[in-house]
Amino acid sequence: MIEEKQNVDQLSYLIEQQLPLNRHNASPLWQQVKELLLTAIAHSSVEHDTRLPSEQSLCEQLGVSRPIVRMALDGLVASGMVTKVARQGNFVSKSRQEVDFASQNSGLFGEISKGHLVTTRILHIERGTPTKHEKEMLLLPPPADVFRIRRVYFVDGKATSVSMLRIAGHRVPGIEKWIQDNVSVYGTMRDRFGLRIAHSERWFEATMPTREEAELLNIPLLQPLIGIESVGRTQDGTPLEYYQTVFNTATSRIKVIANT
Repeated sequence: MIEEKQNVDQLSYLIEQQLPLNRHNASPLWQQVKELLLTAIAHSSVEHDTRLPSEQSLCEQLGVSRPIVRMALDGLVASGMVTKVARQGNFVSKSRQEVDFASQNSGLFGEISKGHLVTTRILHIERGTPTKHEKEMLLLPPPADVFRIRRVYFVDGKATSVSMLRIAGHRVPGIEKWIQDNVSVYGTMRDRFGLRIAHSERWFEATMPTREEAELLNIPLLQPLIGIESVGRTQDGTPLEYYQTVFNTATSRIKVIANT
């Protein structure tokens, strides 16, 4: 019991170090709370099976309502980072050894792959005129533009992939004001625009990194990678997103489940 209380106190301390929440941020409060909790439980001092503070304690510590806390916790449970045990509370989940590839049909890692902490760093973000290839892949009507974001993905703190994502700009007007490091593009499209990826087509191939990609992934220039190309479509079959990614399987394996 003493050790359990110490673990909870340590987690509360790690949460406290990230306060206060930014109530002027475009990101919803529940999303900020979820990211704050993710950062805390990913700390090297936090062991799996550590009990999270109670909902009431989190409400008081964070200065938010219970629905906000519940939404954040539900998101952590859905992502596999936290396990909810009836009448006992919420606990830090045990890490898995592989990445579920797009298990939620919402991008490269489904943003947070179960059992792993996935974070992102933006390299470049812009809105502009689509190239001929982008028009073909996204079936863009004139004069639609394209929203582009290039990011590095980290799995449990290790650089794992470099991705260029393109979204049909006319379907997500002003999305750039909500996007920042560690903010889910797919979650933003869902929450702000009511858009979801219903199904995707993906192609895999062996590839070699560019010098820049090797530096970003901290790998030798001659280390092979997996190249991934994907088109994601909404329920009506219209293309919404198109991305190209290089993935380093030396840090994480890709798990694909195919149903026929």
